[in-house]
Order: sequence, then C-alpha cells, then structure tokens
Amino acid sequence: MKRHPYGAANRLRRLPVLAVALGALAAGSSPAHAATLVVDRDRVQCASAGFTAIQDAVDAAQPGDLIRVCPDRYTESVVIDQPLMLKGDPEAIETVDCFQPTPSHLGDLDPTQQAIIDPAEDGFTVAFKLAANDVVLEGLVVEGASVGIDAADRFSGYRVDHNLIRLNTLFGIDFGSEGARESRVDHNCLRENQFGLMSELDDGSLWKFSDGPERDAWNARDLINVRIDHNATFRNYGANGWGGGLETAGPGRRDRVAFDHNASREELIAIALQNAAQSAIVENEVASTRVYSILLGGANTALDISSNSVRGTTTATGIRFAPEAFTLDFLPILSRDVLVTDNDVRGAAAGIYARPASLVASLIANNTTSENRGNGINMFSSGNVIRANQSNNNGVAGITAFPGAIGNRFEHNSMHGNASVPGASFPGADARDLNPLLNDMLQNDWIGNDCDTDIPAGMICGVG
Repeated sequence: MKRHPYGAANRLRRLPVLAVALGALAAGSSPAHAATLVVDRDRVQCASAGFTAIQDAVDAAQPGDLIRVCPDRYTESVVIDQPLMLKGDPEAIETVDCFQPTPSHLGDLDPTQQAIIDPAEDGFTVAFKLAANDVVLEGLVVEGASVGIDAADRFSGYRVDHNLIRLNTLFGIDFGSEGARESRVDHNCLRENQFGLMSELDDGSLWKFSDGPERDAWNARDLINVRIDHNATFRNYGANGWGGGLETAGPGRRDRVAFDHNASREELIAIALQNAAQSAIVENEVASTRVYSILLGGANTALDISSNSVRGTTTATGIRFAPEAFTLDFLPILSRDVLVTDNDVRGAAAGIYARPASLVASLIANNTTSENRGNGINMFSSGNVIRANQSNNNGVAGITAFPGAIGNRFEHNSMHGNASVPGASFPGADARDLNPLLNDMLQNDWIGNDCDTDIPAGMICGVG
C-alpha cells in the first residue's frame, strides 16, 4: 500500500530533531564553579558579602564562578561578558503566583526577601546584557527596565530559569542564540511586560512599531538550538494595548526552537513563530487569549504543532497561519512540511485557520476543534491533507474549504452538530466546500467524512 507523504513516516523522521530540541539542559547550566562571590547592597541579609554591586562581582569573577545575589534592590544595569552563574533565590520565585489577577507594580515586592534588579536610569535600559557563552541567571526578579534580559545571538549555552520578569516597558527577554550549545529558558514567570519573551533585534534601542531599516539583516536577531519550556506568561501588553507572551517573530531566523509545556493566560498573543526550521510548539496550555493563541507567520518548514490545549475567548483564533499578520515581519513565503496534530481547541473564534498562501504540503490531523464560534477548521490554502479531525458543535461549520483553497484532501473527519449560530447571513453546515464546481466536480478531495449536513449538498458527507 502506498504511504501518504504527510503521514507517520514524516513524524518518525522528525523525532530526532525534537529529541534534541526537548532534550538535556544547556551545556552551561551546571558549570564547575571555581569560587562563590557574594553580593548584598546593604550587607544586612549577607553580612559577609564581598560586594555591594552585582557588576563589581561580575568584573572580579573568573569564568565558571558562581555569584550569589542576596535579597535587596539593585538599581543597576549588568553586563556579563564571561561564563558565570548569577543566582538569587529560586525557591522565593516559586512562591509567586504568576496568574494572580491583581495588577503588580514596581515597589510592591519585599527586597528583604527577593533579589530585585531594577535599573534606575532614564531612557533605554537593559537590566542584564548577556554577552558570553554559558551564562546562567536563576532566582532573580528583573523589572523596571526597557529590556529585562538581552541575550546576544553571538553566543549560546544560556540558561535563564526560575526568574520573575515583570513590568519591563518593552521586552521581558529579547533572546538570541548562536546555537553551538543548547540554550534554555524555563520555569520563569513573565508578566505585565509589553512583550514577555521576544527574539527581535540586536540593538533593541532601535525597536519601534514600524518596519524600517532597523529591521534589516544587519540588526536581525537569530535564535538557534533553544528550548523554551515550563514558563508562565500573563498579561504582557503595554499602555498602547499591544504585546504578547512568547513571540519569536522578528526579522531573524529560527532553527531548532522548541516551545513546550508553557502556560499562558490573558495574552493578546500567546505564542508566535515564523521563519523557523525543525522547530516545535508542543504541549502548551493557552487560555483567554484576546487575538491569537498560536500564530504562525511565513517561511516555516519542518514544524510540529502538537498536543496543545487552547481554551480561547470568542474573539481569538486558536491556531492561525497568517504570514501577513500585522504583528509579524511580513514574510510572504508558504510554510510547508508542517504537522498540526492532536491539538484541542475550544471556545475560540475559529479553531485552526490557514490564511490564503500560508500553508502547503502539510498535515492537519487528529485535532479536536469543537465548540468554537465560527468554524472548527478554516482552510484558505491549497495542497494540504486534513485527516481524522473531530469538529463538532461549532457555530458555522466543522470544516470549510474557502474559495481559492483547492487541491486539498479532506479524509475521515468527523463533524456533527455544527451550524448552530441562529440567523446567520450565510448558510452553515457540518462540512462546506465553497469553491465553484469544475466539470461538476469538487476541486478538493473529500473522502470518507462522517457528517450530517454539507454544502454542496450530498457531495461531502459519506462520500468515498
């Protein structure tokens, strides 16, 4: 029997890539420290501290040293230009409820309990600038800067874990990695920044809401061989009403980037990715997103989007392919060889949505896209396989092939109880193909689909 090119064999080919992306900790996460240097600004919590400023300890350290940062408020910007570990109190960070709905504000944390880094300068500020391989930041509060943590893409092996990163006016983290060693961002709380984690520009001070020369290749930040996992993001949007949680969607390239086991609440955009190869968005939990839960821009290839749980509001799309989305650098290149499998999307405006010229040669399979306000699956793109999805009780339709979406193969999908929106100006059904017939034939293949109502009537449900 002939094996379909977007089937199990393709997933098996992808597994070695995912094993790398979701594998061991970064090589620099547990260095053999030659010495421990202690910092305490007022020497109250750590009376024997050798330093009162973090930067002074960094400058005095040798590669591989541990810098212990005691509770206090440090009004400084720190540049780390050698392999070091800076550690506060990760257990104190673990006590923070990242989804606490009461808005936080600068000064509401106890500096006798937390190591708080809050640059005091006016203008564009960076709390931590990572400019070396194998830098580790753990157990710190990073707040009040323009950019909380800036990681250059000339280095790799970073580890950023168990930090509270909040109330930074632009980016909580602007992350890059050269990729020689795996970098990891994990178990952080990113809340109430304009953007939680981004991968944007090498010189973030030039960033603005426009497409200018600052976004050209000379300033584009790359992200290679990175795992972003087990983070919580909450309400990352600025005073202008725009932002997002985890958005690796700037002008640079992404290769072997994995988002897994992150939890997002009340973001405008929870996770965004584009221009990525051999990457994954798997087993994340997203709820109450306002615009897009998972947004894919252009030029992705060999990408897995699987086993994510999305519980949206009726204004947000669950999983959306849209290279022209105004939140992204416009890359009018089709994403291809994408697996969208085993996701559960409910309560959104639409479950899975592929815009025109956004997706080709890809598989959408075994997803549950039910109880959404519009369609379970909106297909505007051509040349894909949509197989064995369950799309029930959506307001307009279970699955719709819109005009221009041709050459797709819809097979063995189950669609029941759809078209529940009363008084709609357009007819709904369990399954719809809105392309004109060509020689009295549909321009997509509908095979073995289990449904009750279809448009055109009698040409989809139970056929094949």
